[in-house]
Amino acid sequence: DITVFGCTGNAGRAVAYHVLRSATLSSLSKTPIRVGFAGRNRDKIERTLEGIKAEIKAETRDDVVGESAIDKVEVNVIVADTTDPPSMLEMAESSRIVVSCAGPYNRYGEAAVVACIEGKAHYVDITGEVPWVSRMINDYNSSAEKAGVVLLPFSGYDCVPAELGMILAGSALEEHGGTDARMDQLNLAFRSAGGGGLPHGTLEVILDAFEGKKAKEKEGDARFYPKEYRKVAKAALSPAEFLLPKWSNQLNSYTGPNFMAGINIPVLCRAAPTLGFQANNLNISDRSVVAGRPSILNGRGIFPTQLYIGVLVMTGIAMILPPFRWWLRNKLKTYSYNGNAAAKVYVSAQATSNNGASSSVDCVYPGDAGIYATGLFATSVANALLEATGVDSKLPPPLAGFHTPVASLHRSGSELLVRHLRNLGAEINVKVMPPNNGAESKIVDASMLRSRL
Repeated sequence: DITVFGCTGNAGRAVAYHVLRSATLSSLSKTPIRVGFAGRNRDKIERTLEGIKAEIKAETRDDVVGESAIDKVEVNVIVADTTDPPSMLEMAESSRIVVSCAGPYNRYGEAAVVACIEGKAHYVDITGEVPWVSRMINDYNSSAEKAGVVLLPFSGYDCVPAELGMILAGSALEEHGGTDARMDQLNLAFRSAGGGGLPHGTLEVILDAFEGKKAKEKEGDARFYPKEYRKVAKAALSPAEFLLPKWSNQLNSYTGPNFMAGINIPVLCRAAPTLGFQANNLNISDRSVVAGRPSILNGRGIFPTQLYIGVLVMTGIAMILPPFRWWLRNKLKTYSYNGNAAAKVYVSAQATSNNGASSSVDCVYPGDAGIYATGLFATSVANALLEATGVDSKLPPPLAGFHTPVASLHRSGSELLVRHLRNLGAEINVKVMPPNNGAESKIVDASMLRSRL
């Protein structure tokens, strides 16, 4: 049912862990999930599988049902290599959904896309490489739509929490915010607690970008997002927005730029028209909270925020220097980060309307952003896609071709992805503040919002 390709890397292992954990929970149901672990080296795949099984058994050692359930999961080891197209096609043809975790995608990603379209397997990945995805859309979207194949890039931390925050905050506001309520401002804020680190592949992508090694545009290419959203993206990524501390009334703290905004904003501008959010008067702010709990001692967050911005600027300057990039690439040869399950990611989304109404979405996701939570996001997307495309599914089918994950799955119901995220431990809460001053806020069930498609 679900095959994780590239399961032996840091992020790939996290996806494989969550997929196998989901399959364990489903093993006693009427629809058990069959799992495939795929990669180039059979021995490494088998070691990864045994390690994940041991980890899940340790977590469920006091639960006799849980410990025995994992042994009932059907797991196939699949040898597939991006340089061997027949092996990639065989993998795709044996799967309903392939979650591709082999990056950087500009180097290794195209083979999985081609194989899934030819093999009619739906596709999920955890890339944040906008130029590469744009290249894939221009080269393969038409054939994917004809084949009825759903391709959902950006299904990790880049950019599920941002896109989900937009759709939940905007939908809640426009459904429950009174007459003529329309989302004019979207404020996103991200905070991590408990420690974390960057995946090996992400650092490789950053280095490649500074060295100009990214997918190139061709004459006649379609834009990644409609022309009318250029002003939205330009304002959200302006130097003032990106380099200066900014006060948040919602969080009662100063915030800094979210260094992922360069990925989140284009993805949101691509998803917005599909979801019915018009470019007219739409403003998006994508920020990071770095202060922890704001207090007088830290200047309500201004001091750590200024330090954070300084580090971002100095890192950017260092990346321009070839000797630093050479040093960092050598460090990456031995660098590995397996994630932190004890960490948490906090995401706040606030939408406001010119009629005075507002909505807020507060989410807590288990694990660090780059590894553990990314695995959770990708698995939730894959599980939702598996349910929506099942032979006996009564849900409207997700949008075929290349789409952002929340937008495509939203067609199958607004509650679908929310439910699967909650199944894996996510907390998602929504409320709406009416336009009347003094009126009480209204708690909204995120799973009951109407589909906009």
